[in-house]
Amino acid sequence: MQIMTGVVLPRQHIDRVRAGLSRMKAGTSTWLWGQHARFVLWLPALMAAGAALYFTLSWEPSAIWAWAAAMVVAGCMAARLLWGTGLPVRMGCGVVGACAAGALVAWVQAHHMPPFPDLPRRAVHLAGRVLDVEAQAQRDGAQAWRVRLADVRFLDGINTGMPPLRRVLVLRLRPDDACVPVPGDTLLARVMLSPPAFPAVPGGYDAQRRAWFDGRAGNARALDGVTCRHGHAPSGLSARIATLRQAMDARIRMALPGDRGAIAATVLVGADGAIAPGVRGAFADAGLAHLLAVAGLHLAIVMGLVMAGARMGLALSERAALFWPCRQIAAACALLAGGGYVIITGAHLPAQRSLFMAGLAVVALMAGRRVVSMRALAVAVAILLCLNAEDVAELPLQMSAAAVMALIAGFDALRPYLSAWEHDVTWWRRTGARLAHPLLASVLAGSACIPVGMAHFGTVQPWFMLANLLAVPLMSVWIMPWGLAACMLMPLGWERLALAPMGWGIGVVAWLARQVACLPVAHIGVPAIGNGGLALFFAGLCWLCLWGGWGRLPGFVPVALALLSPWWGAQPVVMVSPDARMAGVVSGHMLLTGPAAHPDPFILREWQRVTGLDAGVLPDDAGQGPLSCQGGACRVREHDGDILLLLSARGPGRGLCRDARMVVNLWAQGSCPGAAVIGRFDIWRNGAYALYPDRAGGVRALSDRQVRGARPWVMRPGGAGVPDLPMARAE
Repeated sequence: MQIMTGVVLPRQHIDRVRAGLSRMKAGTSTWLWGQHARFVLWLPALMAAGAALYFTLSWEPSAIWAWAAAMVVAGCMAARLLWGTGLPVRMGCGVVGACAAGALVAWVQAHHMPPFPDLPRRAVHLAGRVLDVEAQAQRDGAQAWRVRLADVRFLDGINTGMPPLRRVLVLRLRPDDACVPVPGDTLLARVMLSPPAFPAVPGGYDAQRRAWFDGRAGNARALDGVTCRHGHAPSGLSARIATLRQAMDARIRMALPGDRGAIAATVLVGADGAIAPGVRGAFADAGLAHLLAVAGLHLAIVMGLVMAGARMGLALSERAALFWPCRQIAAACALLAGGGYVIITGAHLPAQRSLFMAGLAVVALMAGRRVVSMRALAVAVAILLCLNAEDVAELPLQMSAAAVMALIAGFDALRPYLSAWEHDVTWWRRTGARLAHPLLASVLAGSACIPVGMAHFGTVQPWFMLANLLAVPLMSVWIMPWGLAACMLMPLGWERLALAPMGWGIGVVAWLARQVACLPVAHIGVPAIGNGGLALFFAGLCWLCLWGGWGRLPGFVPVALALLSPWWGAQPVVMVSPDARMAGVVSGHMLLTGPAAHPDPFILREWQRVTGLDAGVLPDDAGQGPLSCQGGACRVREHDGDILLLLSARGPGRGLCRDARMVVNLWAQGSCPGAAVIGRFDIWRNGAYALYPDRAGGVRALSDRQVRGARPWVMRPGGAGVPDLPMARAE
């Protein structure tokens, strides 16, 4: 009996486990079949995952890999059409095919761009055609013109007679330059050139990748006054639009001088470069930075005002009100007005994305479907990824996709409760339901954007909800209506009549931004969320928003893990800039930089984003705690050996080399015997370095070259590109 018991009980246990697994499998399959209508919503999310995977590789896939990805996409489509009745085939083909399609689109777009040119390293004379002009606010309060030049030719030395650059050059004029360029002019200037900057920290913001897909060759700074050769009137449509924008910008600033005019020009013609850094910082700390970027909010206000005006105008006619489709006509007029607004403001990518979404909403309205839905968002994001796959790694697409997803899913989940309160007999419930809409919109969109802001800025603005509840209604009902009236009065020369009250509203919003920015903990610096944490957040957000029912709740787990990820990963101990002119040491709760007392602002801002710490200067002579500096050398004490940081040109002495496990030499390649070295040549060849503590108690060095590898947009050491040489004649 005992033998039988010893044999039978394990079999019963195994049968119970198998039965439990079978029930779990059946329940999961039933739930997934119940969600089959939502499978299509995952298409853009999986395409974005494939594109993001391509951009995170440290090696460049060859054409063979691209052909293999194309074959995978074709095979998945064929399998889906032939054997698409089973759930594993549908889901497997969808996931693999969409990811492969996203990676393939990103690869094609990356290899379609022309290579970076090899820019001269000395002062050079150039000539180029002006594409557009924008006023740029300097840190000292002065303003200078920022010009985009096409067909740039260098006029000195070996560059004489070379073909024009295939990429655009961004030129910044001197603040005291008397030249006022307009699109279509030819500009002659003596400039200093600089290629797109290398990342300030391994895995940090990649300006070279952004410049690669934007078609930019680099930046230029005018050394003297430039010469403008005014040619014929601009013939192209883009040149005419740029000229119109410049003229409107000038008239707005003439009617509204100062910061109010800069903000008005930003929301009306997209001239955001003229806003003073202090004003922009106050708006950012208050959580109102989105008011200074022409995107979905401004487009929605413009289209809403035009649609309401058109529908009210049509309602004045009895025949139109009775026999015409007034709602559809008003929606079409609103879409045309929105398209014109996007063009006038420069057709920036965030505005283009919003216009795509608005166009789909108008189509849905004319077809009698839901105006705002997750399917419309999925179609818009899929189209945008096919047009610009590189935007998956940039802030605007991530921020807008997260906010819109959270708004649609949140209001879909809360619609029964809000609808019940809106139709309740109690007046205070009806009032509360109407007031809850802007509050919920601010909470949902702002909360969804917090992790994205942590990843790209390393900051959190806790008072964003308070500021948006007051500023967004004022922007909607006062500032933008007067701005549209000013645009309509501008051909008559009466724009001052509308710009004056618009300026009053802008003044109130600017005052509100300053007051909120001065509140306690209005700006909290936190360590930035890495690429892995950001991917984890979007995976959880998509799970929350794209599924239906209670099965979406597990999506909160990856979102919470992503928010906590900056404090789980190792923080860098020492960072070195890609030009070897600056080093940073994390000491306690401070980020200390040297050797100069005035660090590079871009590099310092990026290091603070990564660490979330306040900045300071490395001491000249200090020996307290784990950091000691003396005579241009700093020692960072670690458990398994010290890190020696040489900031001056002198070599390491015998006393300095004692207990040194790793040496970072900013001036030479010399080292201490028996210690690992990161010298100036290593920094020149591999870019920025970051030193992390490892689990064994030692130090792990990570370079920018290790993270990015050899990609089309990664420039060679020193920022070298392809020489701008003419093609050889055929034999």
